[in-house]
Amino acid sequence: TRQLVCTDVLALPLTDEDRFRLPRERAEMLAGVVEISGAWDGAVAVQCSRAFAARAARVMFQLGALEEPGPEELRDALGELANMVGGNFKALLEEPNTLSIPRVLQAEDFRLQVPGTAQVLQAAFRSEDEPVAVTVFQGVPTPAGGN
Repeated sequence: TRQLVCTDVLALPLTDEDRFRLPRERAEMLAGVVEISGAWDGAVAVQCSRAFAARAARVMFQLGALEEPGPEELRDALGELANMVGGNFKALLEEPNTLSIPRVLQAEDFRLQVPGTAQVLQAAFRSEDEPVAVTVFQGVPTPAGGN
């Protein structure tokens, strides 16, 4: 997925990063989240700095290197990245499953929570010194008699 989305689609370099270093990042962060429901319930998030989202938007929308993408272009680019990564993850799961429309959230760090889920996997990367993470959340069953 990393090679397909970042290297092949966006032509942006990506190197592995220690995921435990991510919480120390203090840049403005964005997260694109898609939920998966069906035979497997959970969510996949692509979290990144605003600067990485801007680079992705410049590539996706063929903007000039110095052109600053607007808020909608940032949301659309990150939502599409989340959709691509979530779709690749969904293809690994037992069917049937459906993928939600992506949501894009703003955050101050990489501590993201998706209600009704628990984080089960996180991979961290750097792209030209900008942090990027892919996080998988699995649905947590509600206790019997709970709402």
